[in-house]
Amino acid sequence: MSSSIHADHADLIIVGGGMVGLGLACALRHSGLHIIIVERGEPPVFKSLDRDCRVSAIVMGNVKILQGLGVWDYLKKDAGPMRSMRIWDNQEQGGIRFEGSEIGEEVLGYLIENSATQRAMHKALLESDHVEFCSPAEIANIEWLEEHVEVKLADGRLLTTPLVVGADGGRSWVRQQAGIGVWERDYKQKGIVATVRPERGHNGIAYQRFLPTGPLAMLPMTDGLCSIVWSAELSEADRLMAMDETAFLDALNLTFGPVLGRITEVGERAAFPLIGRLAKHFVRERVALVGDAAHCIHPLAGLGVNLGLRDAMVLAQEISDAKRFDEDWGEMDVLERYMKQRMPDVLSVMGSMEGLHQIFTGTIPGLKEVRGLGMRLMGNSGAIKQLLMRNSTGLSLPVPKQIS
Repeated sequence: MSSSIHADHADLIIVGGGMVGLGLACALRHSGLHIIIVERGEPPVFKSLDRDCRVSAIVMGNVKILQGLGVWDYLKKDAGPMRSMRIWDNQEQGGIRFEGSEIGEEVLGYLIENSATQRAMHKALLESDHVEFCSPAEIANIEWLEEHVEVKLADGRLLTTPLVVGADGGRSWVRQQAGIGVWERDYKQKGIVATVRPERGHNGIAYQRFLPTGPLAMLPMTDGLCSIVWSAELSEADRLMAMDETAFLDALNLTFGPVLGRITEVGERAAFPLIGRLAKHFVRERVALVGDAAHCIHPLAGLGVNLGLRDAMVLAQEISDAKRFDEDWGEMDVLERYMKQRMPDVLSVMGSMEGLHQIFTGTIPGLKEVRGLGMRLMGNSGAIKQLLMRNSTGLSLPVPKQIS
């Protein structure tokens, strides 16, 4: 690629305009840096009972991040509070209950449609003249040079930047172009998502039932609706997806039980394969990965986007600090600081999710009894339970809530 062609300079190029990429831009929108977001184009929103099928459980630590970013005010009306969570094991063992009040919070987090979060972030970005959107746009070529990166768009526009951030999802094109491999774990499951209407009010309680074929979550939305995430082995998931609405409702009611009365209505269903991924490198010279481009976890606790937003905040702080001290934020000295801060959180959450998956789907003799005992012990141990809750809600993690 010839550098003699006129090139537009950007201080940062973010590839991917989903929640994590937009979150990174929001964090840096008042930094004075010229940021370009390159996005292929938003996929159509898949509606179920007129709600986005794609939802995220935003834990309280990340709610504080969204507040610090000035995004929450645009979002709170669309957020369904999760005041408590109840988990039980196939209706055979004693369950466990988590309450926000146990850690001094009114709620554990909020359930929010992904499209609503993205809309709120777009509104926050309108406050800045330093963030430019290239969408819909395709990257034709990317070349990492010693002192900068050259990015050529399909329309012929040439961009240069000290750092490219891959925020382009689990099948990240940026990651592939940077030659970064992944460790992959195919759970041989699909996650079925839909919006449902229960007979009784959910009172802000999130429910999760672990089954031998995978977990079923019933998550509270606004207006008395719930979002289900039903993870099931491939053959079972295909069987459930092939059912008509009446048969699926019958199967759902039989599996979930009468906790909320009868589930009376279900919207359109979608299913996606469950695959865990971990990039072998989060950073290389002049490239950093965030969100699903760096790590994909099992959705059984809905923590994936929370990890990604924490990636975005830590990387934004490192870029901001580098600017303050006149460092090149595309160099490995800066990028390794981001990687070292994020790796413990990512590995801890991924390990926990893998452990839960094994514990609740394993068939080792005696495992069922151990599960029941463990859940009873956790339910009776205030200190262990509080520590787990503070970690899982992100409240105890050293992640900036706004960029200084």
